[in-house]
Amino acid sequence: MSHTPDVRSADSPAAASSGRTAPLSAQFGADAGRPAARKVRRWPLIVMRCLVTAFLLLTLVQPVLAGMFITGDVDLLALHEVNSHTLTFLSWLMVVSAVLLWRPGRGPWWPMPVTVLIAFLVQTQSGFGYSRSLALHIPLGVALTAGATALVFWSFTPRGGRR
Repeated sequence: MSHTPDVRSADSPAAASSGRTAPLSAQFGADAGRPAARKVRRWPLIVMRCLVTAFLLLTLVQPVLAGMFITGDVDLLALHEVNSHTLTFLSWLMVVSAVLLWRPGRGPWWPMPVTVLIAFLVQTQSGFGYSRSLALHIPLGVALTAGATALVFWSFTPRGGRR
């Protein structure tokens, strides 16, 4: 027969009748005044990591496709457009994954507004591209790449996803 520790609290009727109290480490330990830390669930963080990594990689492909178009391979403009639609779809999937990381995943709340901003900027970036406003299209692309890089860095840090 194995011995299992009694996990009843000192305030429970069963503990009062048995004469047992909670261990001193639970009553006066280092965590006595702090609320218990909630453990972040892994699956929303893994989904977020996959999506932001794919988003970053596709974002890095965009200037390559545009540069090759400028050098004379005009067929790559169509691939640049398809990649932009994929980035738009991925950006909204990142918003969903940020919500899942926050609520059921018990992660931080701040990736939600960041991913919404990124999704909005991707839409704006696409509009600037279609209107041939390169003076706005190129710097916004650089900003999106920097934002995606920061999100990937955050998601893979040892404390990524934790409060």
